[in-house]
Amino acid sequence: MSETYTLHAESLTHRECQMAQAVSRGLRNREIALEYGISEETVKKHLATIYGKLALSGRVALAVHVLQTGMNDRAAA
Repeated sequence: MSETYTLHAESLTHRECQMAQAVSRGLRNREIALEYGISEETVKKHLATIYGKLALSGRVALAVHVLQTGMNDRAAA
């Protein structure tokens, strides 16, 4: 069963949480892709989905959101 992070009646999958946390750590798409063994294109798709679900404008807004909500404290395993 996949873990989810819920906010504003939207939920992120466990993988989307990992992507969000990686962005909050300052990683670039290429670095995220290497860390999780996926393509850069897949990272971009995950991020686009996250931005839509959370109504955010980009990676800086996502990083701020992760830090403000304490989402970065959750295990990124």
